[in-house]
Amino acid sequence: MKRHELNLRDLGGIPFANGKGTVPHGLYLRSGKLSILTKEECANLCKEYRIACVIDLRTSVESAEYPDPLSGNVEYLQIPLLKDSTIGITHETGSDPMIVVRNLRKHPEKLKEMIPDIKALYAFTVTDEYSRGQLEKVVSKLRENGERGICTLFHCTAGKDRTGIVSMALLMSYGVSDKEIIQDYLRTNRNALWPTLKKCMGVGLMTWNWSLVKIAFKAFMADRTLIETAIENYKKDEE
Repeated sequence: MKRHELNLRDLGGIPFANGKGTVPHGLYLRSGKLSILTKEECANLCKEYRIACVIDLRTSVESAEYPDPLSGNVEYLQIPLLKDSTIGITHETGSDPMIVVRNLRKHPEKLKEMIPDIKALYAFTVTDEYSRGQLEKVVSKLRENGERGICTLFHCTAGKDRTGIVSMALLMSYGVSDKEIIQDYLRTNRNALWPTLKKCMGVGLMTWNWSLVKIAFKAFMADRTLIETAIENYKKDEE
């Protein structure tokens, strides 16, 4: 099973800020896209963790290109956090970062212009009317399933940005402190480091542009300032 590549982990055991308990184990799993698994591997994963529901945070274009190989006995819900594709967060055909780099390797300045302000996108995702509504819908479904003892896995593509924002909102609904939320977000880097280094090597070999390599490294790794921005704007929008 490709758990490392999936960036899979259980949110159970994270302590509440009041010190009176922890997030329950075996109910909330966060990960990257399941399409890297075979149908048999996916079935084994669902059986091992008793996954009865999967929430896909990707756009319809992403999920159509890389569908989750789920069996019919697992509930599948697609609740995209973003309406449109955005290089650096969503990864559709033609907008996959490495494909874009390969196609524009001789035009580094154009590549730099295409890279979005990821911090602004984190703020947008928790404050935009559509995205915030979708986010609340996901958290509501997660809590509803949790109360019924149903294990739910939620994922985007890499399990970092959109999945990280949902984890933040879910943990906040349980009364988890900002510090613990940030620590959970940064755990992604345990799984992301080696794949990121490989991608950065690819960017370097294709472009021979060191500044692009540095930009790529920052884009693929979990940066605490991103989730701090999401936390700040999420709370501000609740006031």
